[in-house]
Amino acid sequence: SSGINAEWSLRPGVAGQSLDQSTGCQACPADQWSLAANAASTCTACPAGKGVAAGSGTSQSACTWKWSLAANAGSTCTACPAGKGVAAGSGTSQSACTWSKLLFPKNWRDRRGS
Repeated sequence: SSGINAEWSLRPGVAGQSLDQSTGCQACPADQWSLAANAASTCTACPAGKGVAAGSGTSQSACTWKWSLAANAGSTCTACPAGKGVAAGSGTSQSACTWSKLLFPKNWRDRRGS
C-alpha cells in the first residue's frame, strides 16, 4: 500500500457558509446565514425585514434591519421610524434616522426680535 488514502470527505465550513457536496464550502447568499459546522447544502433565511451581505451571515443576530435604497434598481426607500428623519441622500441605515423637522403653523413668526 502506498499509504495514501484515496477516500476523502468534505468537512463543514465556518459560519456564513453552506456545504456543497461537489464543490465544498460556499458563502451563504445575501440575506441568509449559517452557524459554524453547517453540513447542509443551504443556509437559513434571515427573518422578514432583515438582511445581511453574502457570506457575512454568521448567526441569526447578524441579520439586521434591511434597508431599501433608491439607488438599488429603482426600489423605494424605507421610512424612518415615527418621529425621526434624515437629510436627503443620507439615509444609509436606521441609525442615521436621528431627528425630525418641527413643523410650524403657517402663521407662526419669530417673535424674538419683537
